[in-house]
Amino acid sequence: SSVWPRRSEKQRWISGPVWGPGRRVTLCVLLLLPDTAQVQCIKAYKAQEHDELSLEKADILGVKTRTSDGWLEGIRLSDGERGWVPQGHVEEITSRGARLRNLRENDRLKHATRKLEEEQA
Repeated sequence: SSVWPRRSEKQRWISGPVWGPGRRVTLCVLLLLPDTAQVQCIKAYKAQEHDELSLEKADILGVKTRTSDGWLEGIRLSDGERGWVPQGHVEEITSRGARLRNLRENDRLKHATRKLEEEQA
């Protein structure tokens, strides 16, 4: 039996990138499951590894996976980027209404951006 230095390292290896660093993940899953856990960045974080996600204060993530040693894998709502972040840099969004508003606002912004891009093309 292998001994992993940290539980998250094993989890990160299992769910490692299939298409390489910086791949984008569709938000369809989050939109289909609007009660998916969300967290908000309370302290900026600079990614240290290729599978981590740099965060700016106020970024909102949909939570995909949590580990027992303080890491979570999330999908940033604003751009669909996916990666691991330390839980000490984020805070749980406990209000279901706030989570739904975040998803609706994100969808509205994406629609408006798409419309502007189409008008400029």
